[in-house]
This record gives sequence, structure tokens and C-alpha cells, in this order.
Amino acid sequence: MVWGDPRRATFSLNESTLWSGGPETDLPHRTARREASDALARSRTLFENGAVPEAQQEIEHLGASWSQAYLPVGDLSVQLEGADGDDPSGTPAERLLDLSHAEHLVLADAGEQLTFVSRADEVLAHTAPCPAHARPALEFTSPLIEERRDVGPGSLTVLLRAPSDVPAGQFRREEEVAWDSPGASRAAVAVRAEVQGGRLLLVCAVVTTWQGLGQAPDRAVQEVIDEANAQAEAALARGEDELRRRHRDHPLPGIDEVALELGGSSEAELLATTFAYGRHLLASASRPGLPPANLQGLWNARLEAPWSSNYTLNINLEMNHWAAGSAHVPDAAEALEQYVEMLRTAGKETARRLYGADGWTVHHNSDPWGYTDPVRGEPSWSTWPMGGLWLERELDSLASFSGRSAEEIAQQRFPALKEAVAFALCLLHESADGHLVTFPSTSPENLWRTAEGAAVSLSEGTGMDRWLLHETTQHLLDAAALLGQEQDPVVQRAASALTLMPGPRIGADGRVLEWHRNGLEEAEPHHRHVSHLGFLYPGDGPVEPRQEQAVIRSLEARGDEATGWSLVWKACLWARLHRGDRVQSLLELFLRDAETEEGERSGLYPNLFSAHPPFQIDGNLGIVAALAECLIQSHRGEIELLPALPQMMADGSVRGLRARPGVAVDMTWSGGVLTTLTLRALGEGALGTHRVRCGDRVVSVGLRGPEPLTINVASLRPQAAAASV
Repeated sequence: MVWGDPRRATFSLNESTLWSGGPETDLPHRTARREASDALARSRTLFENGAVPEAQQEIEHLGASWSQAYLPVGDLSVQLEGADGDDPSGTPAERLLDLSHAEHLVLADAGEQLTFVSRADEVLAHTAPCPAHARPALEFTSPLIEERRDVGPGSLTVLLRAPSDVPAGQFRREEEVAWDSPGASRAAVAVRAEVQGGRLLLVCAVVTTWQGLGQAPDRAVQEVIDEANAQAEAALARGEDELRRRHRDHPLPGIDEVALELGGSSEAELLATTFAYGRHLLASASRPGLPPANLQGLWNARLEAPWSSNYTLNINLEMNHWAAGSAHVPDAAEALEQYVEMLRTAGKETARRLYGADGWTVHHNSDPWGYTDPVRGEPSWSTWPMGGLWLERELDSLASFSGRSAEEIAQQRFPALKEAVAFALCLLHESADGHLVTFPSTSPENLWRTAEGAAVSLSEGTGMDRWLLHETTQHLLDAAALLGQEQDPVVQRAASALTLMPGPRIGADGRVLEWHRNGLEEAEPHHRHVSHLGFLYPGDGPVEPRQEQAVIRSLEARGDEATGWSLVWKACLWARLHRGDRVQSLLELFLRDAETEEGERSGLYPNLFSAHPPFQIDGNLGIVAALAECLIQSHRGEIELLPALPQMMADGSVRGLRARPGVAVDMTWSGGVLTTLTLRALGEGALGTHRVRCGDRVVSVGLRGPEPLTINVASLRPQAAAASV
């Protein structure tokens, strides 16, 4: 984080691999197999007998610990001692964020100050004018334990120790932050500064004892210190011009391949900026080999951050990566795949121990060490065992934009889908009406009231579970058919169970049923989560008109007002319903000033971070997917252009946006009317004939190779007379 004071440059530092604890921090707290089995059996009996609060208390025995926390490194500042004070002209400095080059500029009368983080050299670099008689003074502070500090002229190296355990916020009264030395992560911060040709050059490298996802952070400390010093010294030796050239020669992968421009109003231009900003934040925060973007991406300033700045798997981690396919952020897609691969390994033990189940599971929260148990606490935000299914569904979605053939994707995805579905099949019970339903089951973070007025979360076969199980099972069956694996035992069990698992259900009030039966009173009618509507978005299965009407009734009952990420999800849902007018209303709420709002309200802070509040990055990353959904939809077996254009987006252009099964789309439009269109196949899986729709006009387009194909938009005519191009 660059604070932009021209007289005292200050930077809040983070490193994506610096977390509390390690892979076995929660080991002493884990619920044993016998205890879990007994609790589940008692809970099921109590639930079937109508004693829901008592059944819920039994479920709480499954969660006994908490996931770990993402940490700040500290604050670094540099001041030029001996330089003049305030600018005598009184002219305020101008700050610019150049997203095209990932550079921050401060334009003051004394000259330009430049800051960037270099992928090429793994350093923060800051340059500024420096009078001949001035010299840099460095300061560094951190909430972590400082184990070592070496100071020299223009040189600072600090070794920090992270906490060995940071309990989540709800446990602070009974549990304290632990600072045990064994097993704790270390971070080496190396800063070098000198004056070169009348300009200050400061570089900062941060290296941690990180060894990889799911691995103990026990890299040799001296090795980490030596690496940080070497990175900083090598960068300093290159000088400002060479560092900047190397920085610009190593942009974030895919960042230049997609661009959105919107005109007609300042709000439209701000919206286009949030699109570019969100792609940049995602590409920065989710990189292969590192933890993917968490609740705050990379940008957490607090030792005990809101919700531990960890991973919330009932929406946050998935929404963070919704745009990685449609808006093409390739490294983010790979980072998510690697993270899920780690969870699969860790989650197998959890599935067996807690549920006696095959396959693997992960619950509400996680961290880069592979935490997959429920956290201790109320089941609405702890005991939700369907995280594996949702993550596998998201990886399926990302693969569908890749341009690879269906057979190639099936070959890659089949083993993982089989494991996720195998676990879910072990959760199935027969309900009173003869259906197969999951148990235990919750609708994330939401509550319903019993006849006695008690607010509870425990259910069976919630709407979200029904959607995830149906869609993921269907993906497994489709992959099995392509690979000739229909006789696989898990596939056969899944095929049999699918016929007995209800899909989206509609209640007597015309809304989508969120819990297990009609007529349950909502404890919070305007709740921010819309998990039970996921079958419409991000789901990609067929949806009947009556189900769409039920989604409309549900959204109207929930209302628009919500946190940033919730607005994004609602915008995606209204886009799928072709309601650009409703998307417009949500975008207006999304763009408002967050500092004037109170309670659970959306908006943007001055630096454009999206409010939960406080800041959560899923709103920033999810808005990219929402805007993409307004411009292109491809889940219905055709490429649909401008399906839900709000007035704010009536004039614009986009380059490189992706459609399934891997088609890059360039187009312009004016007054909501398509004016130019070019399509390009991204791989062999995207070759062939595609139906392209714009409103009620359809054209069949043949893509025979990787060359861009420009479409005469005048050739789009009514569906009954679809032309071939």
C-alpha cells in the first residue's frame, strides 16, 4: 500500500505467504472419529424427532479449532533528512495509479516520485528527487516480534517472527495470540537506499520461511535473510531506469489481453476503472505456487484482521475467482487449481475422521496450511461440508473457457470430480418424503425459526446443497460418458442417486426453497447470502422459466441493499435474468461512497476497495465477473452478446473477453446497439460452428482456425432465418 505523502514516503507491506501457525497447529483440537460419529448419530435422531436446537448442539461437536490468519509485515517509511520542508508554493501533489504499467506516481513541484513492485526483481522500488545535501532516513515498524535488526548507511535488514497461533475473532475472550518460536513463520525484510544521479532509489525485498502450500514454514532462517539481502542489493545495483524497464517487460500474465472502455458519464468511466482494477488485484493476489487471494487479497494491515483475513469457502474464495475465466486472469485460475489440489489431500483425512466418508471435504474456513475441519462455533458459519463440491464446480467453470477439447478437460477433471461426489454421496439420507438429502446441512450464515421461535441453522438438503450436488454430479456423469467410465462404481452410485435428489424446489410463496421444507420463517429476511439461488449463477445447468420466476421472487424479497460482494452476486443473478435495469440499480449502490454508509452496506472507499464493511476484496474481484456477465453469456450453449446491458454501460467497447468453450470476443456498441464484432478461437476445443445471439437475432459462425473472424453485425437477423457465415 502506497500512502503517497511526497515528504515522507510510507508503505504498508504484505507478503502473501506470511500467515500464523502451520499445518498441524489445530492438531490438538481435532474432533476424534468416535466422538464425531456419536454426535452425528445423535443429531440425526434429534432432527428427525423435531428437536432441532438440540440436534444443532450435537453438530457443534464436529468443530473444535479455527483456521489461521493472514498477517501484515509492517510499515516502511523513508524521509530525506536535510531536505526542505513543505513545498513553499503550497501546491498539493497529484497522485496517479497507472494500471497499464502497475505504477504509482506522485507529481509534485519538486519532481516525480515513482513506486512499483517488480515481478522481475521481486522488490518494491521507490524513486524520488533528492537534493544534493539530503540523505535517506529509513524507518520500519511491525506488529510481529523482531528477532534481529541490522542497520547501516542506507541499509536495513530485519528478521520478524509471526505468531504461532492466532485464534479467530469469536474466540478472543478465551484464547490469546500465541508467540511460540518453534513452528512459527519468519520474514526477512531487506531495505536498501541510495542517491543516484540526484534521485533517491529505495528497494525493499521480503522473503519468508514459506515452503509451499500445506507444508511447514520451516525454511532455514539464514537462507531467507541471505536471499532477501541478495534481492535488495541486486535491485539497487541495477538502478532506476533498468529496474523500471525490467518491471515493464514483465507484466502480470494476461493483464493486457482484456480491456473494457465505457463512456457517456463519470459513473461509466469509474465502472470501467473498477473492471481494470479488479483484474489487476486478482492477477496480483492469486499466483501459482502461492496462496490465492484471501478475504483481503494481499492487503491486510492488522495482526488480528477481520475474519482472520483467511479463506471463506461458502462464497469468498469462489467469487474471488469467478472472473478468472471470463475476464482471462490465467495465473489466478492456476493458483486456485493448486490450492484445491492441496485441500483435496488434507480433506481426505477430515472426511474419514468426521463423517466416515469417502472422498474429501472442506468446510467454511481454510488457510494455506490445509485446514479443512469445521471451525468451532454456530453451524451456520462453521459446519458446511460442501466446500469441496463448490470448488470443483468452479474449476469446471474455469476450464470451460480454456479452448481445450471436452475430452481433454474430462480427462483432467474426472478423478477430482469423482472424489468430491463420493464424499457427498456419503452424506445422503432418505427424507420423510422419500428423497435423498444431505445431512448435516446448512444454508451458509443464514438462520430459520422453529415453531417455538428459536433461531437455528441446521437443516437437511438445503437449496445450496441440492444445487451443488446436482450440478457436480451431472458434470461427473458427463465426464464419465466422454471417457467411457460409466461402469465406475462411484459413477454408477451417482447416477442412481441423481434420480432421487431433488433439484431447485419452489415454495408455496413462489420463492426458491432455501431450507428443507415449506413455511419456515426466516430469522433475517434480507440476509446478504443468496446461496440457494446459485443454480442460476454461478451455476451453468438448464433452468426452467418457472424457476427463473422463483429466483425473481426471491431476489425481490431479499432486496437490493447489502454488502459489496452480495451486491455483486445479485447483479450476476439479475444479469442471467436479462434484467439490465435491475443490474443498473445494484451498480449505483456498488459505486457509492462507502464512508457515508453505516451497517452492512456496500460502496467504495477512496482507494476503490469494496466495503463489506470493513474492506473485503471479493466485491472488487466479483464485480469483474458481473460486468462480464452483462456483456457476454455463454452457459446456454450459445454466445449471447449484450444480454443484460444497464444504462450505465450503454456505450462502450471490450477486447478479449472470453466466452465458452474458449472464444475471445472483441466488440463495440453504442446506445446499447452492437456495432462491431470479432471472434477468435483460443484452442482446438473452440473450433467449429457457434450460435451467436444478440437479442432476438442469431447467426451461426464457423471458426476454422486461430485467426480472428470479423462478423458483419448486419447479418444478425431473426432466429427463424439464421444465416451461416
